[in-house]
Amino acid sequence: MTGLAQFIVNAFATDWRGGNPAAVCVLDDWLADRELQAIASQNNLSETAFFLRPEIQAIEDQALTLRWFTPTEEVDLCGHATLASAHVLYHHLGISDEVEIKFQTRSGQLMSRLTDGLIGLTLPASQPVRLDHWPKGLVALDALAPQEVWAAEDYLVVYSSAQDVMALQPDFSALSALDRRGVIVTARADANSEDDFVSRFFVPKLGVDEDPVTGSAHCQLIPFWADRLGQSWLSGWQCSKRGGRVVGQWVNDVVELQGHAVTFSVAQIQVPILAEVIQ
Repeated sequence: MTGLAQFIVNAFATDWRGGNPAAVCVLDDWLADRELQAIASQNNLSETAFFLRPEIQAIEDQALTLRWFTPTEEVDLCGHATLASAHVLYHHLGISDEVEIKFQTRSGQLMSRLTDGLIGLTLPASQPVRLDHWPKGLVALDALAPQEVWAAEDYLVVYSSAQDVMALQPDFSALSALDRRGVIVTARADANSEDDFVSRFFVPKLGVDEDPVTGSAHCQLIPFWADRLGQSWLSGWQCSKRGGRVVGQWVNDVVELQGHAVTFSVAQIQVPILAEVIQ
């Protein structure tokens, strides 16, 4: 049987050793949800993205349904796997650089464009609200007391220095019991840095202890730091072990992110169960 095309793409990276790897599966027909989840679990990357192979000539007139799965469940929004999907469409499936790609997702319609080698994404903005208390479960961060705690879809914890953020050694089991998706930790970048802020993102509840570089976390980080620093465009360095840079701006109810991507591998998945498609 013909294999299922799968690409491993490092998003928000200029080198294959950095950024956040996402698997991108190009389908000819939609598979049952249990099979999509099984593939994502087998890949064991923070996200696996799925979409149907598009009709190249009609790409400008259609919105591609895009879905994302962690190793344990489907999620509503994933920035890095969206960027990886756009990279595959532009660089491997013949979509012209001049075409703006539309993705239909559980978070609405997302847009992507390619400009001077950078892939741009338009994602929904999320403005965190400051909390007047330190949620009990956040003691699992096991670090110096933060300056502030905010919350939107995730807790956003602000520290006084980039060194504090990099030194964190969380209790992931305890963080998985929190009542929000995950925990973003952030601080202003050092004065000599080319970036404006640093961050890390912990999401053990979804089977990912620390996500290397996270587009959806920047849907909260960009509005937060844009308001605090009074800047339009910002550059953030996610200081995970792999690391990656996300550049973006906050415009009304969306964030516009930009990043590079690198193809790590091109392969075919060949297992008989893939013949069971949704009729």
